[in-house]
Amino acid sequence: MKRPTDVPPPLRAGADVTAQWCFDERWSFAALVPHGPHGRADWLATVMQTIQGHAVLRHVDREELREGILPVSPAQALDLAKLISGGSLLSGSNKSLRAPDAERDARLRELLRGVGAGAHFFTNHGHAEDGEEGDFLASAFHVNGLTGITIDVCLIGVSDERVLVLWRFEDD
Repeated sequence: MKRPTDVPPPLRAGADVTAQWCFDERWSFAALVPHGPHGRADWLATVMQTIQGHAVLRHVDREELREGILPVSPAQALDLAKLISGGSLLSGSNKSLRAPDAERDARLRELLRGVGAGAHFFTNHGHAEDGEEGDFLASAFHVNGLTGITIDVCLIGVSDERVLVLWRFEDD
């Protein structure tokens, strides 16, 4: 069966998530990778290895990352994925991100499912401090900046199989 050209192929670990899943590499980074040699126990090492060669993300410090992220629910992870794929960190999220977009939302849900069963999600977005009440599409928010030279928001997903790294960055 032939797939329409605007639908990406099924998600696989190691796939070029940036190109296939609507993340503009001028302002974002996206990768879905298998764990490194130490598995889930050292998922932070997998994240650091994944972002190591990126011009902006290479400035992230492992300890700052460990201390600067908080857990979020899968529903909140979807909102964060929307923000990272299409919202501005300087002018606030685009109001259209709150509007249902069946194609975008389906792609992002599939991407988040691609992390694997029992995935846990983390972010440096300031509204994570609000727990289940956190609004990641608010027009104004603060972040625990991790890149050092830009404003940035990350979403990290961790399962027994894979690690998802989504990151948006903008010069302030």
